[in-house]
Amino acid sequence: MPVKRQLLPVIGRESRICELAIRHLENKLGMFEKKYRLSSAEFYERFQKGKIGDDQDFFEWKALFEGIREWQETKEELMRLAS
Repeated sequence: MPVKRQLLPVIGRESRICELAIRHLENKLGMFEKKYRLSSAEFYERFQKGKIGDDQDFFEWKALFEGIREWQETKEELMRLAS
């Protein structure tokens, strides 16, 4: 179903909000990656397998990582609506 032309600016604005949120969360992920000298993807894999521990940092890191994925999915859906 085509999106009405009037909605395209709204979709564009929401897409930019997604980009800003992703960038903000990526900056926070970078702090954990630097602190623990581990990529977020590697951390997440280990965390999901129960091989990394249960420090509070790790739960926050996990939430940030999953948050980025959710924002990316939202942005992708918005782009599908706009096309």
